[in-house]
Amino acid sequence: MKKLRFAAAGDNCIDRYVSKGVARVGGNALNVAVHFAKAGQASAYFGAVGDDEDGAWTRETLLANGVNADHLEIRPEITAYTDIGHTASGDRQFLFEEFGASGTYFPSAAAVAALSRVDHIHFGLLNGTDRLHGLNSALPTRSIDCAVNDASLPMDVAFSSAGEDVSPETELSRLLNRGHKLVVVTRGAKGAIASKGGEIWSEDAERIEPLDTTGAGDTFIANFLVHWKIYGDVAAALRKGIGAATETCLHYGGFPQDDRMIGRSPPSSD
Repeated sequence: MKKLRFAAAGDNCIDRYVSKGVARVGGNALNVAVHFAKAGQASAYFGAVGDDEDGAWTRETLLANGVNADHLEIRPEITAYTDIGHTASGDRQFLFEEFGASGTYFPSAAAVAALSRVDHIHFGLLNGTDRLHGLNSALPTRSIDCAVNDASLPMDVAFSSAGEDVSPETELSRLLNRGHKLVVVTRGAKGAIASKGGEIWSEDAERIEPLDTTGAGDTFIANFLVHWKIYGDVAAALRKGIGAATETCLHYGGFPQDDRMIGRSPPSSD
């Protein structure tokens, strides 16, 4: 497989599984960066963590998974964290979110220059993405996770998800009408569909009993993008993304890690 340079910009957090008392490094953009590397590509992450133990743990985890962390900013704030519960069927429930250093991150001039030199950029939760888009007209192909980022400017690939209240076809049309070139909508256990407006591709997912769905969408995004960018085959990219996401549902967290005990107490309800 050809090797390209991928980057993910935006959020990271510590996923805290409160019922089990363990935590994992995660976050939308960070998970995507890790899975770029796991797919055999050069990967870099652009984001911010706090000057604390969790921040150091996040950086160590990125490096251990082959992700370039040269543009990971260390700030005098708390590292973001999310308290997660689960339903009986394994679906995640977000109980509390603290955005910390990640919530105020915006790439520096040096980071923007570095981003302009990669082959593809993916935007997770990143405030001001529209401003970043306009800083350099020579930016490479771009994608966005519309589930967490509402940037208005058109992207080469836009990802979203469909639930019980919105049909996949409705979501495809909505995002295509915003000017995105290729739209991909995941359907949970039903797989995913994609469209450029004139053609629709659809792939089903394997039926499994998920242990944890955290990070499955991020896994899908990274593997889809690698295959799409290198081969240009949307149907095959859907299959690649769905297969990788299925594997992620069989373990806790967005990618395999050693458990670490939760280091902070949940926030007070007072």
